[in-house]
Amino acid sequence: MNIIFDFDGVIINSHKVKTLAFYNVFKVYGDLYGLKAKKFHLEHIGKSRYFKFKYILKNILKSKVTKKKILNLDKEFDHFVQKRIKKMYPSHHLIRFLKNKNNLFNIYISTGTPQANIVKTLKEKKILKYFDKVYGSPKSKIKNIKMIKKNDKKNDKKNIFIGDSFEDFKAAKNSNIEFILKINSENLFLRKKANLNTINSFKFLEKKIKLLK
Repeated sequence: MNIIFDFDGVIINSHKVKTLAFYNVFKVYGDLYGLKAKKFHLEHIGKSRYFKFKYILKNILKSKVTKKKILNLDKEFDHFVQKRIKKMYPSHHLIRFLKNKNNLFNIYISTGTPQANIVKTLKEKKILKYFDKVYGSPKSKIKNIKMIKKNDKKNDKKNIFIGDSFEDFKAAKNSNIEFILKINSENLFLRKKANLNTINSFKFLEKKIKLLK
């Protein structure tokens, strides 16, 4: 079985940090622009930050999109986020699950966080070793899932994607794989979706997975 995790709001409860980062980075143009950037981010949680940067520059700030501007925004965003994420760690229930996976599961990450950033963060948290492979942006989550399924040469493994956003749900649905919603404070509207598998704590992850087998 392949278990695929999103990162922010799933592996680490860093979703609020990312939300605050969008406000913080764009509030230099005025508080209203910071709030609009934050709102756009919340409406597109799970998508790459670069997609959001380009949209906000072009459609909210009415500014020309250049590589230099994107790089500067990325640098500011990272500075804000990394300082705060350094103090955050996965739950001990998740660590226990990862340690005890044995040969029962292949474990992956598919995230909208840039590839180099996610690998660096996982190394700092000393949990990179638990994942068979890590997939970040600029590739989409659908492409990442396709790669994971392609690596399963027999194509006989069940795939489960654990995410916290509508983008994660769509990626799983479009890839025809199971989805589990990790509940947090920013996905209230998704909780109400009919027949959606949810989980509050990774304490119950193995039990939830067994039910989906």
